Amino acid sequence: MKILVVDDEARHRRGMAKMIHALRPEDQVLVANDGASALELVRAEQPDAVLTDIRMPNLDGLSFLKILEDERLQTKVVMISAYNLFEYAQTAIRHGAYDYLLKPVEAEKVENVLSRIEEQLVEQSRQHSEAEALRDRLNLTSPVYRSRLLMSWLNESLTEAERNELDALSWIHESGTVVFSEFRIEPGHRADWDNTAWLQRLEQAWSAIGEASTFSLNVLDEELYQAVTIVRTSRSARASKHEIRRTVASLGAAWAGYGQLSHGVGPDCRCLWTEAPQAYRAAQAARQYNFHDCWNGLMFHDELRPVRAPLLLDGEKLYEALQGSDAQPAVEMCRDAFNQLAANGHAAPDQIKQCAALTLMKIKSRIRDDVDRQIGNALTESALKEVPFCRTFNELMAILETRLREVHDSIGQSRADKSERVVSACLQWIREHAKEELTLERAAEHFFFNASYFSTLIKSRTGKTFSEHVTEARMRKAKELLAANRLKIYEIAAECGYQDTKYFCRVFKKQYGMSPEAYKHTSLPQRSGEA
Repeated sequence: MKILVVDDEARHRRGMAKMIHALRPEDQVLVANDGASALELVRAEQPDAVLTDIRMPNLDGLSFLKILEDERLQTKVVMISAYNLFEYAQTAIRHGAYDYLLKPVEAEKVENVLSRIEEQLVEQSRQHSEAEALRDRLNLTSPVYRSRLLMSWLNESLTEAERNELDALSWIHESGTVVFSEFRIEPGHRADWDNTAWLQRLEQAWSAIGEASTFSLNVLDEELYQAVTIVRTSRSARASKHEIRRTVASLGAAWAGYGQLSHGVGPDCRCLWTEAPQAYRAAQAARQYNFHDCWNGLMFHDELRPVRAPLLLDGEKLYEALQGSDAQPAVEMCRDAFNQLAANGHAAPDQIKQCAALTLMKIKSRIRDDVDRQIGNALTESALKEVPFCRTFNELMAILETRLREVHDSIGQSRADKSERVVSACLQWIREHAKEELTLERAAEHFFFNASYFSTLIKSRTGKTFSEHVTEARMRKAKELLAANRLKIYEIAAECGYQDTKYFCRVFKKQYGMSPEAYKHTSLPQRSGEA
């Protein structure tokens, strides 16, 4: 491959080029120090991949990417930035960036993205060769040529000669409608999938509504098949929606074992020749709304009532819920907000996905100081790469629920770890200040906690109260001093934080079952033996 590295900082530019040379010695690596010089290199050298910084003089990375898009310069662009901002990533993806990496870039990630680009280039080359071969056969294969001609018609891209050829067909001036169908194969069924049989079954099913012609669309995704059916009907014999739903239910049942089938039905056309292209676009738009499961895989264009309302999800309340003992309230809060946003299946899927992606990124921003970095990375990964490709509303909700539960668990673990550290530090503080006047209020203030909460935290983590820990620390110190036999009892009491010697003796006896004096004498034989 030919790879272009763009960065205005020479050290980063040399480092990235050196890394690629080491990872892929057979590849050619070009370098540029800003977007303007990179643009000239792309035009002249046509690199397969470009790894570019975002913030650069003369022409920044996003502007560079936009020009590539405008000029239709075919190269895979990987944006590299030290700024983990969703707006940057969103803009980059919108203008056709292949991926988005954060500095400092790891060699493993660079190797992974370049390998994926290479695989895609190989696949595109193969598909291009197949497309060239197909075009060579068009004039020899009448059905294939006919499908291409009809697709050009629906896309309003006919040449004058093609328009004359289609205009001569009598049926094209009849009434009817256009159906856009999509089938997504479930994993494991690709090998035994028969696309020809599927097209024939579609045409046969829609023939119950009117005279049908079905042809396939070229889709790069190997697990996705799309087809268009032109159904010709007389005005007096148009099928009811009930009949169409029954046809679709039969189709869905026949192919349920392979995957998910969905349809969009365009408006009735009084004259297919002039109205079918618009009906085709309407059918495409309608089919997208099968993202909502409530439509059962069939959406009519006239059932579209697009709504665009804000997502009513309070970020702070969601964060509070994620800090609770159970993740379910946060999950339900999120699900309720998105169900309301979905508006009974009338909200645009893209709007819902955008709101989901922004919700994940807002959560990441809110919890960045509370959870493990990997959780934040998972939120970004879902926002940029999972959410945009969700096929259904339920699939989207499953992703959100998974991420919310992960965040909740991570917050809980982080708090537990923090609590352990605080309690451990508090016990050490008690031991170091045993001689001083120790109160719960003083300790809570020292560790920046509410006294009541601090008392509960220590009790829940250790099973003992703050006062019990103070007494234990003082009594341990008293035993050490008594065993050393260098100080008098009243001096030991003072060293352990007791100004009242009698009270000290009572506490000691309650703790160990003997007076300090008795303990001192019992420890004398042990000290003599050690001597």
